[in-house]
Amino acid sequence: MGKKNRATIASCYECAALAVCYPAKAPGISREEGRSRAASCTSLRKGPTTETVSVLGRPKGMSRKKAERLVREGKAEWIAPKTVRLLDDQP
Repeated sequence: MGKKNRATIASCYECAALAVCYPAKAPGISREEGRSRAASCTSLRKGPTTETVSVLGRPKGMSRKKAERLVREGKAEWIAPKTVRLLDDQP
C-alpha cells in the first residue's frame, strides 16, 4: 500500500476549513457527500490541517490550522490559495 498524498483532500472531514463550511464540527453529511463536496470545492481555505501555508511578508510559513484560527479571530485573511496576510503587519 502506497503513502497517502497529503496535499489532496478526499473528504470534507479531512479539511481545515470544516468549521467554516459547516456550523458544527460534526456535520450531518454522509461519507459520499463529503467526498463529492471536497472534490468540487474551490475555497482558498481548502487543505489539510498540517499543510504549511505561506505568510505574506514573512520568511516562514505556518500550519493551515493556525492560519484558520488567525482568520477566525480577525488577525489574518486569505489572499490566495496557500497564502495568508497578517492584518497586524499593515503600515
